[in-house]
Amino acid sequence: MKLKDKVVLITGSSSGIGEATAVLFAKEGAKVVVNCLSNEEGAKKVVEACQKVGSESFYVKADVANESEVDDMFKQTVDKFETIDILINNAGGTDKVPFMDAKINDWIDVFKHNILGTMLCSQKAAKIMKENKEGKILNTSSIRGIEHGGREGIMAYSAAKAAVINFTKTLAKELAPDIQVNTIAPGFVWTPNYEKVSKELQEEFINGSLLKRWINVEEIAEGYLYLAQADAITGEVLAIDAGWTMKF
Repeated sequence: MKLKDKVVLITGSSSGIGEATAVLFAKEGAKVVVNCLSNEEGAKKVVEACQKVGSESFYVKADVANESEVDDMFKQTVDKFETIDILINNAGGTDKVPFMDAKINDWIDVFKHNILGTMLCSQKAAKIMKENKEGKILNTSSIRGIEHGGREGIMAYSAAKAAVINFTKTLAKELAPDIQVNTIAPGFVWTPNYEKVSKELQEEFINGSLLKRWINVEEIAEGYLYLAQADAITGEVLAIDAGWTMKF
């Protein structure tokens, strides 16, 4: 196992993509730090799933947009495992208020949890990785952050995810040659949230892709696993989107 005993911290990993990624990395022999904002029950279940396959794992409740809580999360990680080899910035959130009704704090909240949290965690991880002269930082963007991919109903989210892409590419320059930085841009990944969406909108999403299908969380996790093991890739955006961006 190439990732055996590697220490991976995954933000926003108490459910969905983060959960699937945590369990997959655990199966590959990594030591997994699970993070949640408020879903502690979910985080405990993910830790149990990781431990069940033989991984050393624990969880930290922390807001990635809160500097002191981020500091504590990394301190707990280093106290337990001595280092961090891989950071996966997966935490995020979308718009709660339509654009025409939004106040500046509504946008600030979306940016805090998508790009500023990514920046804070990356900064903290990079300091550790630079001492080790190696490491991987993997970010979560979205097809909504790719040029022309933004959606009117979630403008703040789209702009924040575009910022994640630019941040990824620029951080890759900053941390080369020892640390690789990449991002995944997921397409329409099936989660229970889509059960609340009308059948018509579900069909619109799927018909917008070349492959006419949902993506499952395990497929995104496999993308992170690939990038975590790749030593010749940096500053790249891996779109796992069933060909959605090809239709621009």
